[in-house]
Amino acid sequence: METNPGDSSSQAPDRITLVTGATGMVGGAIARMLLGRGERVRVMARTRGNVTDDLVTLGAELVSGEVTDAESVAAAVEGCSDIYHCAALVDPFHWNRDDYDRINVGGTRNLLEAARSYGVRRFLHMSSIAALGAEPGSHADETAVPYGPWKPGYGKSKFLSEELVRASTDAMHVVSVNPAVVFGPGDRHFVRLIEAFLKGRLPVIAFADRPLPLVYVDDVARGSLLALERGESGSRYILAQPTITVGEFFLDLAVTSGRRPPRIHLPDWIAIAGALGWSVVSLARRRRPPISSFTALRIGSADFDGSRATRELELEYTDFNGALSKTVRALEQAN
Repeated sequence: METNPGDSSSQAPDRITLVTGATGMVGGAIARMLLGRGERVRVMARTRGNVTDDLVTLGAELVSGEVTDAESVAAAVEGCSDIYHCAALVDPFHWNRDDYDRINVGGTRNLLEAARSYGVRRFLHMSSIAALGAEPGSHADETAVPYGPWKPGYGKSKFLSEELVRASTDAMHVVSVNPAVVFGPGDRHFVRLIEAFLKGRLPVIAFADRPLPLVYVDDVARGSLLALERGESGSRYILAQPTITVGEFFLDLAVTSGRRPPRIHLPDWIAIAGALGWSVVSLARRRRPPISSFTALRIGSADFDGSRATRELELEYTDFNGALSKTVRALEQAN
């Protein structure tokens, strides 16, 4: 993992950077990248485990707390100059939409209020392309229309959180990044689709000609650091690799893994209905399917343009085939 995405020579040795959600793939990647360039990092986690232990071994300070608890948030923020807010409820199988508001919107509000109180200088919010209202099949950049009523609870919560962040420009430098579907070692969501393919459980695909918005985890971490250091306050930056289609993705995956690509292409409506039914049956059996209806709706969505991050932040995206190869190797080694 690259450890110097921006100029860190001006980093004060006593400056502390808080990372929430560091037990997740993206938050953990950001924390490791910061530690790799010699910064003081504080991670906030609900519980201690292998991921937090690894970060502590690398030099991170661990504080216990939840973003929904204003008191523990204040304790974590005190003494910090920068915040990377990555903690969020992302689970596509979570049907209680009130929890998205409580955790994602409420947690962001708690962090911003604490940041104001303690004079935090810079704040990055980890948003998502789900917060953008782009129609399936369209081309979308940072100016895409806002949240629409058809969006799931997660997308709405991210849009509302971005609104809170943008309203804080009077107090600190704030920026949001909107990653596409994140993949890479440590992934727990999109990787299920890759696993299903590798195990021969995905003989058919849908949305073959639709764009598939993807971004490698290291690019999200590097892009986040660059956005906080170089980004325009109050702005958002889409993080997405150059567009490929769903069909091209599975062809690349087949070549990388040495397997045959799916040969049957289903109509979109059948794929979404099938994913929904698969989700219901799997949940009844207390097992998670490789693809949910939520994922099916995001696959084959808009063509999200991540070029602004390249132009303004000088983010260079990882070669897609190389990133996919690393992901496949990590999965094969884990199994």
